[in-house]
Amino acid sequence: MIVADLQSLGCMSELNVTRTVHINAHRSAVWAAITEPELISEWFGDTAELDLRVGGAGVMGWSEWGNFRFVVEEIDEPNAFAFRWARDTDADPVKGNSTLVRFVLDDQDGGTRLTVLETGWEEFEGDVATGMKENSAGWIAELDELVAFLDKQDSA
Repeated sequence: MIVADLQSLGCMSELNVTRTVHINAHRSAVWAAITEPELISEWFGDTAELDLRVGGAGVMGWSEWGNFRFVVEEIDEPNAFAFRWARDTDADPVKGNSTLVRFVLDDQDGGTRLTVLETGWEEFEGDVATGMKENSAGWIAELDELVAFLDKQDSA
């Protein structure tokens, strides 16, 4: 069984969105799920493309919301992975339209603690409160899907 633990979401005073989950899977399995396009599309959106290198481009697509472009900012396998993504569909991520998403993986209780931190809202030129609220809800849903996906993989 995998247990999801909500640490905090959308702290407006700090202008970040963060969520921590505990996953009863080895860190290498979690790393693969957040960095391999064929696995990303199993839990995060409907499609994924990724050039896994710093500066590499990618696209995550949702049939309901469209395609969102991103650029890889950090790779520290198997500890941390970060990308900057545009909040607007089919737009390149640049200052003013994007945020930085950073995944941090730590060993915990025979599994992996995964923390997602989304920052850069202070430079966002849109409706920050709405964006943070929507992305907070999005990270709840998406990380729940990741937990369920890895639970299914572990029991297969």
